Amino acid sequence: MATQQTRPALDRLMNPRTVAFVGITEESRWAHAVTYSLDSDAESFFVHHKAQQVFGHQAYPDLRAIGRPVDVVFLALGAERTVDAVEQAAEIGAGGVITCAAGFAELGEEGIRLQQRMVQGARAGNMPVVGPNGVGLMNVPRKLHLSMLPIFRRRVGGLSAATHSGAMIEAMAAAASRAGGVGFNLLVSAGNEAVTDVADYLDYFARDEATRIVALAIEKIRRPDAFFDAARRCLEAGKPIVAIKLGRSERTQRMAASHTGTLTGDAWVYDVAFKQAGILPATDIDDLVDRVQFLEQLPRKRWTEVRGLAVLTATGGFAQLASDLADAEGVEVPEVERLRPFVAETIPGGAVTNPLDITGFAGVIDGLWRKVLTEYEAAPEFDALLYSSQHADWNEPLFADIEFAEFGAVSDKPFVIAPLAGQGGQWLENYRDDGIAVGNGLRGCLRGLRTMGAFMRLRPGSRVQPSTKVPLVPRPQAGPIAVPEGSMLPFGATMDVLAGAGIPIAPYHLIAPGAAALAPEFAGPYVVKLADVAHRTEHNAVRLGVEAAGLGAAVDELRAVADSNGLPSIIAVQPMITGQGEAFIGIKGDSELGPLVAFGLGGVFVEVMRKIGGRMAPMSGEDAAELIDEFSDTGVLDGFRGAAPWDRCALASALTKASLLAAGGRAWIESIDINPLIVTADGPVAVDGLCLLRPLAQ
Repeated sequence: MATQQTRPALDRLMNPRTVAFVGITEESRWAHAVTYSLDSDAESFFVHHKAQQVFGHQAYPDLRAIGRPVDVVFLALGAERTVDAVEQAAEIGAGGVITCAAGFAELGEEGIRLQQRMVQGARAGNMPVVGPNGVGLMNVPRKLHLSMLPIFRRRVGGLSAATHSGAMIEAMAAAASRAGGVGFNLLVSAGNEAVTDVADYLDYFARDEATRIVALAIEKIRRPDAFFDAARRCLEAGKPIVAIKLGRSERTQRMAASHTGTLTGDAWVYDVAFKQAGILPATDIDDLVDRVQFLEQLPRKRWTEVRGLAVLTATGGFAQLASDLADAEGVEVPEVERLRPFVAETIPGGAVTNPLDITGFAGVIDGLWRKVLTEYEAAPEFDALLYSSQHADWNEPLFADIEFAEFGAVSDKPFVIAPLAGQGGQWLENYRDDGIAVGNGLRGCLRGLRTMGAFMRLRPGSRVQPSTKVPLVPRPQAGPIAVPEGSMLPFGATMDVLAGAGIPIAPYHLIAPGAAALAPEFAGPYVVKLADVAHRTEHNAVRLGVEAAGLGAAVDELRAVADSNGLPSIIAVQPMITGQGEAFIGIKGDSELGPLVAFGLGGVFVEVMRKIGGRMAPMSGEDAAELIDEFSDTGVLDGFRGAAPWDRCALASALTKASLLAAGGRAWIESIDINPLIVTADGPVAVDGLCLLRPLAQ
């Protein structure tokens, strides 16, 4: 199991001054790692149990023979010998070990045993280990290629990446090479995370001055609190995080189990947690590179929220395409009415202000292009400009390309050139240092701009601290009821838990088995139901609109239902609550990433819209408001078919209180369903609740 490493230990590992290569000779298939790294400024040592000399250097028989601690030991050994070498590295005070060996936890019991030995050896020296079952570590600026991967072209830059799958590192580098303009700092493959995990690497990236952007490819987060705490530090340092969540299907989860010895988690939970933490999503490697490209290329002072993108093209077809793609990618390309006279006067036949087709007249009318650039750059409605160039991947640029780049070099706004397809020609390299960004096709450019805007719009400092700071909610004393789903808390106790958390509930009156069906203190009409039944509709165990005179008959009917189905016969009576609509709140006490709260519209809207949102618990008031806003496009919150608008503030309050319950009761709550939650003029009211309990042994 991974254990959090201290900053000094990881500094020696990630930025070593001395490296010991173990098990590599000139004939080794990993010889490239040595030949490339010999050009770095790190001092190298070589260990081989047979050879006397390798790569023109003395070869030591083992690590002890070096006679001094080294910062990093890079192992090219099988699983058994790897464990022995880790124990010896800890013994000599090494700063860390990098191993790419397979044959550990991913292979079952024997592999798990070997991995446990490795962990014990590393812990004895308080020593981090990269791997096993990964591809190693690369420090690109230092030319340290401590990896089994082949050497590939890498631009030096500010992007640091950590992945579980080693091949994902290679794919990132290849995609970045194709796209151009994306440079790397540190690349690390976590593999099985036997000792050091992605949370450790993310924490290092947060503190590393050379890291400006972080890319992740995640299979499973083993220490959620540490991971999201490190993510918070990255964002506080102004470093965007773009992440791919692998293992979204059942099949890929099985593949991951054989790949890194662990099952991946519920993808929806990761989506919820990443969104709440400000981690920006990507779907695949090419998408990830598209999304980080402008964060890497543009100087920080030019990053903008991209609330208004001006798109300029030299052809009407690409103006239309840009408009369609911008809509699909969620990038605002506003038409500016006040510019319409300017466009009509400047461009013969011009009518649409954005995207703007400058037409072929730009090459005929002297100064037209520069006049357009001057007007659009100065327009406050635009905070970024994109030129869709049909010539950008030629070896020789045309005047429009050069003028756009030269104009952008002295602007405070981001200027982006989008080649029709692929990356731009070599001539564009001359402008990168001037703050001109070059994307990978039109769609890739729009994705990069959207991601930059999304990062700049993140709410700084609003994230709630980990759930350890939340007061504990004690487990209720009421005895559980066995149901097919597990152990269920009785209805009355569940409603008391909700009320105790500050969530408004409908009053209830319980009628014990055999007791007289006396009317409750509150007025009818009533809802009468079997109290301690998980799914009442399946048993016809609910009666609606019952008046006081019919209460006895309703109770008799429900007791007959209970007797015939072997169900508990306690009866619950509640007033009929009506309102503007229904919602539901779901609580998961301990998902893979911790407690969470789900929210959605209730009643018929659940089946029709099939939409659900969520946040990790506890959530802030801002988080709750954002969660509710995700349902604004349904029209229900503003009053459906003449109903009054929902009280969003009261609803947000119920959500934050539910999240405190989820976090405070995570030790005993398996799940709680508050369904329905009736939205009334006085706020939301929980009229029913189903609570499943975690076994006491947990």
